[in-house]
Amino acid sequence: MTAVNDEGRPVAYTALARGTPVISRSGRAFGTLERVLDDRGDIFHGIVVATGAGPRFVPRDSIERMTTTQIRCALTDEQAAELPPATSDRRTRTKPWFARRVQ
Repeated sequence: MTAVNDEGRPVAYTALARGTPVISRSGRAFGTLERVLDDRGDIFHGIVVATGAGPRFVPRDSIERMTTTQIRCALTDEQAAELPPATSDRRTRTKPWFARRVQ
C-alpha cells in the first residue's frame, strides 16, 4: 500500500471511522479500519483491519495514535504483515463507530 502523510486531528477510539487507513511505523498503509473491538464496560481492546490477506487484529498496545485521517501503529512493515487473523471473541463486541464519526 501507499504512504499516508495527512495526520488529521486526534480522536478517541469511539470516533474512528470505518475505512480509515491503518499505517505502520514507517507511514505505509497496510489496511483500513474494519471495526473497533471493546467490551461491555467500554474497555478498548484493539481494531480489526481489512488487509489484502484478510481481516487482521491489532491490539490496543500496538496503536500509537488515532486521528480523523489515520491510525498509526507501533509496528514495523514486517510485523504488520505478520498480524494474526481476526477471530470472533464472545468477550468483545463490535460497534459501528463510523456512524458516530466526528465531522
